Amino acid sequence: MANQSQGAYTHTQISPSHIATALIGAKLIAYRVNRKPEQLHQLLGMARMATALHALSYQEHDQLLIELERLCVEEVGNA
Repeated sequence: MANQSQGAYTHTQISPSHIATALIGAKLIAYRVNRKPEQLHQLLGMARMATALHALSYQEHDQLLIELERLCVEEVGNA
């Protein structure tokens, strides 16, 4: 019988913060590529929800809003 306690299997626990960051990051990439208004609304909603659930800090939330604002200004400047 194999001894699993010696590294044959290691279980890592992913924190809610890491999951929220990964999901929001994936949506942010899609928004950067497509720039669809519904993607922006989805990102804002996900960020609000993640912050309310304490999976995203207020500082991370603010940084995301700054990045989204920068992207919106870029889009207007390129139009």
